[in-house]
Amino acid sequence: MQEVQGTVAETKVRGRILIVDDENGPRQALRMLLKEDHEVFLAVDVPSAQALLAEQLIDLVITDLRMPRQSGVELLRWIKANLNDIEVIILTGFGELDSAMTAVECGALAYVVKPFDTQVMLRHVEEGLQKRVEEMERRRLEELALEANRFETLGRFVTGMLHDLGTPLAVITGQLEIVLHKAEADVPRDRLNVIHGQIGLCTDIVRSAMNFLRHETQRFSILNINDVADACLNVSQPVTQKANIKVTRELAQNIPICEGDFVLLRQAVLNLINNACQAMDDVDGPRELHVRTWREPEDICIAVCDSGPGIPPDLRTKIFDTFFSTKGERGTGLGLAAVKNIMRRHNGDVIVRESDSGGAEFVLRFPIKR
Repeated sequence: MQEVQGTVAETKVRGRILIVDDENGPRQALRMLLKEDHEVFLAVDVPSAQALLAEQLIDLVITDLRMPRQSGVELLRWIKANLNDIEVIILTGFGELDSAMTAVECGALAYVVKPFDTQVMLRHVEEGLQKRVEEMERRRLEELALEANRFETLGRFVTGMLHDLGTPLAVITGQLEIVLHKAEADVPRDRLNVIHGQIGLCTDIVRSAMNFLRHETQRFSILNINDVADACLNVSQPVTQKANIKVTRELAQNIPICEGDFVLLRQAVLNLINNACQAMDDVDGPRELHVRTWREPEDICIAVCDSGPGIPPDLRTKIFDTFFSTKGERGTGLGLAAVKNIMRRHNGDVIVRESDSGGAEFVLRFPIKR
């Protein structure tokens, strides 16, 4: 889709429009009306429209309501299920207004009665294309915010990993110095075992960092939410130890599998763990972080709970807005917005409530894989 500048007062959007109608007359009339300002594609029925949508990037669909075998409403439902950001205009006859209203309820942008008024049609087309531009821009900003949050999270936890890497390396160095200064030909096996174990620990730390860097998204696979919890707690250990936070995990046994992107889910849980740690910075009493999983009738749940000051009820919805932060200069307002975005991609949900200790408890819910 391209934006073409018109006068100073207006901006026209040039789009790729698909016209679907089994009658040649209306199909050609729409093509003639739109071809000067837009790239127009034609289809004679629902199957041919679906095939074209699978091959071409389309911004807007104009479809007749009544067609042989499958109707325009069936095409609309298919588009909203598979290509939800494409706007759809329904063409209808005077006797089909009830069906047209059903189409609007299913997500159609508008319906236009045949024979259509050209100005009305052009107005709806411009409205649909403008909505498409705004949606694509919103998604682009959302992706940028998610990526910015990824690097913010990466910086926090890789710093901790690198700091933690110094301990096994120091042990290796000390053991090697002992081995090198021994005159005997036979080096004690227990010292070699210590070196081997510490090298393995370094390898695990590096692997954790590299796994975090592999951030391909939208590759859903079958996974166990307990594995996500374990990975996040292991990666965040340097942070929690430095802050003197007692960590407990309560992971349900035999929990059902779910479908998701392991990297994105790990990022969401890491964000919650980091927020919990920061919330307990000024706590004088016990600092406790509790991560647990459990099953509900339709969902798998994972919760991150802290013993911090909690979140006031009037802020519990605002904190998920992009760039909203309660941390002042320390916060970017990206972390919880990213969590909500990630859960939306997984057809899940995130809520916040007061924990038993008076702190905050964030709960992520995922649909069970059937």
